[in-house]
Amino acid sequence: MVDFKKLYSIFVDEAMERIAELEDGLLQFEKSSEDKELLNTIFRAAHTIKGSSGSIGLKDISAFTHHMEEILDMVRQEKLSPDKELINTLLDATDMIKEMVGCVASETVFDFGRCEGLLKRMEEIKKSPESGGKSQEIKTFKIIFAPSHDLFKRGIDPAMIIDDLRGIGEIVSIKCLTEAVPALSDMNPENLYLRWDIQLRTDKDASEIKNVFEFVEEGSEIKIFPVSTTGKDVPFIGKMLIDEGVVKAEDVEDALKSQKRLGEILAEQGKVSPVNVEKALEKQRNIKMDSFKKSVSSTIRVDLGKLDHLINIVGEMVIIHSMFQQAIQGGNWLSVTDNGGNGKNGSLMTHNSAQNMEALFSQLQRIGKDIQESAMSLRMLPVGEIFQRFIRLVRELSASKNKDIELIITGEDTELDKGVLEKIADPLVHLIRNSIDHGIETPQERLNKGKPEKGTIHLSAYQMGDAVYIDVEDDGRGLNKEKIVQNAMSKGIITNDQGLTDEQICNLIFMPGFSTADTVTDVSGRGVGMDVVKKNIESLNGKVYIRTRQDTGTTISIKLPLTLAIIDGLTVLIGEEIFVIPITSVVESLRPNRMEVKSLNEKVEVINVRGEYIPLMRLYEILGITSWKKDPWDAIVIVTMHEGRKYGLLADELLGEQQIVIKNLGTATPKVRGIAGGTILGDGRVALVLDVPGIAEMVKKQVTT
Repeated sequence: MVDFKKLYSIFVDEAMERIAELEDGLLQFEKSSEDKELLNTIFRAAHTIKGSSGSIGLKDISAFTHHMEEILDMVRQEKLSPDKELINTLLDATDMIKEMVGCVASETVFDFGRCEGLLKRMEEIKKSPESGGKSQEIKTFKIIFAPSHDLFKRGIDPAMIIDDLRGIGEIVSIKCLTEAVPALSDMNPENLYLRWDIQLRTDKDASEIKNVFEFVEEGSEIKIFPVSTTGKDVPFIGKMLIDEGVVKAEDVEDALKSQKRLGEILAEQGKVSPVNVEKALEKQRNIKMDSFKKSVSSTIRVDLGKLDHLINIVGEMVIIHSMFQQAIQGGNWLSVTDNGGNGKNGSLMTHNSAQNMEALFSQLQRIGKDIQESAMSLRMLPVGEIFQRFIRLVRELSASKNKDIELIITGEDTELDKGVLEKIADPLVHLIRNSIDHGIETPQERLNKGKPEKGTIHLSAYQMGDAVYIDVEDDGRGLNKEKIVQNAMSKGIITNDQGLTDEQICNLIFMPGFSTADTVTDVSGRGVGMDVVKKNIESLNGKVYIRTRQDTGTTISIKLPLTLAIIDGLTVLIGEEIFVIPITSVVESLRPNRMEVKSLNEKVEVINVRGEYIPLMRLYEILGITSWKKDPWDAIVIVTMHEGRKYGLLADELLGEQQIVIKNLGTATPKVRGIAGGTILGDGRVALVLDVPGIAEMVKKQVTT
């Protein structure tokens, strides 16, 4: 029996790749309409979606995509030119297919009635004067379909092919012929012995009908030829009305095609308003797409080279494990010359020597590190997968704002952990929207300033050390620092700008509710967005930097860790418990003198570190545990940094620095303030990872109350 759930899962993965090809290809083709190879790539993507969906019974997706394929084929034959309206229609159709595939992934039902508007737009394009102006004549074809005996074994149900035919026309008659079915004693239950005689009424030609059978042609007998008709395929009542001259034949045809949806019927009966119907449909769409996002994010495509490398390293580990086992069981130590990790074992000598056991252990450590790095690389994906979706965003938003803006992308091959990549998309949307709305001037403003009429946004990614930087750079008007200060003062965020550096002034835009927009638009200006960007980036252990110049442009740079799973941490002891502080938040550690510790009030203590007073937080009080050392001059203070400000965290002892695998505490564990997750140490003990930004926020509240 065919496992359709598995087939659907495979289809969803492949379809999403082809959908990405469609969208990216259409956006590129709009700029280079002479690129025939690019057009063929787009056509093949649509053709693959149509064929693969049809072969597993998703007839509606197949039929819808067929309309796209027809338009693309007409462009290939130069019957249509790829103008803006055609590209817009095909992009909207691509979005619709994405929703259809999303419903397959989330096992929900898609309302294909929503496609009517797009289908009409595509039909109008096909009937445009440029293409010849008229739709093709309705014809009837006779189809003989004798499928290959092994069709079932290939996971294909012939009934699905017949359903696909219904997607391109009306099946007037169908007969299942059984003359080839053998006697029961000779029958193989896995073989298919039936054939079908079908009459199809359609406006398509024979070659288009043959495309339906594309995935079953091998080994099958398929004959398609036109037959003459006398109107007998029209329902009896329709034929009577036509014969009596009451209606025209095309009126009957239109009536047969028209079907009303439930929402339209209820609206006509006055049971519900059209606005409420549309709101319900929009809510349904959102629910389906949320489910789709969850379902498609659970898989990842792995580069075969990375997988082969991991398998080779695991093979080395098996060899070393076997050598350890022999040494332990036989009482002999094996001498191993470590070759630096080229996958081959060095010379072996049998004698009693602890040094040789240490060499084995050293090589095992090296292999362990290789496995760790190789396994982590499997989660690494190129940022181009996220960057490409912004081409469409910039195209549509710039058009809505009557601006001419080009998006330039570089460094799309830079890799990031899949978990980081998924969470960086929303912050980048905010930044690009702000660049379009606030940063880039109108074409006339740019000309008045002596700038090119077309603005540019440069989205780039590059790796430096153990971090990846993503820059969003525009050549717009830059940040107005005077206006930022005025807004911050009017909102009570600051009392004056004395002593504020340019960096601190720019960082005011990340304050909640802050906005310099004169008017609220559909793009930005509501005072939300930039604070969300900062919080989302910091939740990834990242940082945000701003560089700006008046009338030259603004660059917002995001620093991100390569992975969220493994971090470098500073281990500290508080009472009987061990805690980990992410090393990215640590500035230094020190033991202050008694005279350097001051109390501002009953709640707040500060430490004088080289003339700078830093708030002190007693971690044992925050975490509610017993500490061995109460006095800072007997304990240790770890100086951390958050939002440009330093904070001192008091611990009993500093144990050292090490790499840790951070784990989520899960929903079963109640949320503990100041705790970001947990890890298992080398001795098997569990250590909690401190949330430095969360602790810093607690300090700020104490200082201000």
